[in-house]
Amino acid sequence: MDFDFSSEQYMFRESIRGFLEESYDLKKVSALMAGEGRDPRLWSKLAELGCFSMLVPEEHGGLGLSFVDLALVIEEFGRALVPAPVVETIVSTDAVARFGTEAQKAQLLPSIAEGKLTMVPAIAEAEAGFSPDDIAMTAEVAGNGWSVSGRKILVPHAKTADVLLVATRFGTDGKLGLVLCEPSRSGVSLRRHEAFDPAGRFYEVSFDRVRIVRDEILGGDPSGRSVERLLDASGAAAAMLMTGVAGKMLDRSIDYAAQRIQFDKPIGSFQAIKHKCADMAVAIEASQSAAYYAAWALAEEAPELTKAVSIAKSFCGDTARQVCNEGIQIHGGIGFTWELGLHLYLRRAKVLEYSYGDAAYHRERVLASALAEIQRRA
Repeated sequence: MDFDFSSEQYMFRESIRGFLEESYDLKKVSALMAGEGRDPRLWSKLAELGCFSMLVPEEHGGLGLSFVDLALVIEEFGRALVPAPVVETIVSTDAVARFGTEAQKAQLLPSIAEGKLTMVPAIAEAEAGFSPDDIAMTAEVAGNGWSVSGRKILVPHAKTADVLLVATRFGTDGKLGLVLCEPSRSGVSLRRHEAFDPAGRFYEVSFDRVRIVRDEILGGDPSGRSVERLLDASGAAAAMLMTGVAGKMLDRSIDYAAQRIQFDKPIGSFQAIKHKCADMAVAIEASQSAAYYAAWALAEEAPELTKAVSIAKSFCGDTARQVCNEGIQIHGGIGFTWELGLHLYLRRAKVLEYSYGDAAYHRERVLASALAEIQRRA
């Protein structure tokens, strides 16, 4: 049985890597610290390369591919520190394609495939944990529709997004679902967060009796499965991004160790540096296996999907943090300078590590899944 990617998937990865290495370096990343943190040329080129159409079904103008086809591409986005909301829009596409009504798909998916529409998830809440069960925002029945009130935090690029995909509860029975809502809607207000990743843009989004109708509920009716799927897909994508961040940090560390001379020898010839690089490489290879497995589980909706995503999210977070810290140490004093830019990889990794569930939350999910499996077999 062949578990490797196909030659076409590797070729597409090389195309994305080649474009990003030529046109999107750390100077471009640093430039995003000013303004709205968006690079229209990057967005346009990624649309031309077909990145936004990968998960869009063919009947809506897309390529009809899966998360397995997307895994290597997202990993490249991590290596290049591609900013939000690129991955967020692609992941949201999966939710619309799987749970949207035919009218919603026809309205949204062709525009996403052409790179003309951005969509970001709005899930996290200040007083809640990472589980969907903790979501408190509620939509109450109001006339022939609903009235949504509550507050979301850490919504990436909420100010410039075209559509927010908002997780909320509905009515007295509290069933979960996703709402399609423009950030310019009456009753919606934004406040920017100061983020640890200076190239990122995150917002608190407040909803004050925002009116919605049934057509704006993804799928027409609330669906808890749509929220769970969006969280799992976002967590797996974060794992793939962190694997890319770690891979790039290792490459830079090896390059530096090969050219930095100490005691008339490259520092890479010293055993202490060799061991660090070897440990980093082993951890990254294990992370890739976990992230690719999560991508496969998403694509196939495998029974072990929840466990696979949580294994990937927790392990890749540990790896990215460890590799970024060790990479900075290998660079010595210059590794801590603002100008070299290594801190940008560490900052991106730290933000991703705590997005869509931290390591403790995901390890608890792995434990619960393992215990449930034992009980089924008993």
